[in-house]
Amino acid sequence: GPVVLAITDNRHSMISHRCENGVLQARIHHMFLDSPRSVVDALVRYVVQGDREASAIVGNFIDSNGHRVVKRSHNFQLETRGKRHHLLAILHAMNEKYFGGSVNALITWGKKPTRKSGAARHSIKLGSYTAAERLIRIHPALDRKWVPRYFVASVIFHEMLHHVIPGVQVDGRTLLHPESFRMRERTFHHYERARAWEMRFVSRLLRT
Repeated sequence: GPVVLAITDNRHSMISHRCENGVLQARIHHMFLDSPRSVVDALVRYVVQGDREASAIVGNFIDSNGHRVVKRSHNFQLETRGKRHHLLAILHAMNEKYFGGSVNALITWGKKPTRKSGAARHSIKLGSYTAAERLIRIHPALDRKWVPRYFVASVIFHEMLHHVIPGVQVDGRTLLHPESFRMRERTFHHYERARAWEMRFVSRLLRT
C-alpha cells in the first residue's frame, strides 16, 4: 500500500508509524538513510509486520548509532537575520524555487572566527552543513554590503544540496561532491555569475 515517509532528527523517538485510511505514515530517524540493506529490510519488517527478530536488529543498529542523535543545548539559538542579509528569507526562496519546499534544514550565521592580530587568512569556509543537526552555517564574512545577495544564495544552495544529496563511498572514502551533486549545483540560476564574483573578491573575503 501507499507509504508517507518523513526523515527526522528526533532525540527520543527513532521510529514511529501509524496506518490511517490505508496509508502507512512512518517517521524515521536520519541514521537509517545510510544503513546496510539488512537493517533496511529489518526496519520494513518491523514497521509492517512487527517482526520480533527484525525489532532486535533495528534496536542493535540504533544502539550502535546513538552518537548520531543530536543533543542540543537548551541555549542553542539560530541567528538568521544579519546586518545586510536575512538567511532564512533566502533559504525559503531557494527552497520553493529549486526544491519544491521539501528541504527542512535549519540555517544560522556562524560564529565570527578569532585570529591573532595581523595574522593572514589563507582560506575561508563560506558555508557548512551538519547532517546530524540538519544545520547550515554561513560564514559571517558574507554579511557585508558589498557581498551580493545572489552570491550568498549560491553558498546556501550548495549547502542545501548537501542536505538532499548524501556523499557516496568510492574506494573506501566518502565523496561529498559526486557528479550528480556538481550537475545539480549548476542549475542555480546565477551559478556562473557567482563563481566569477568569488574569483574576483575572494582575496577581499580573506581580509574580513
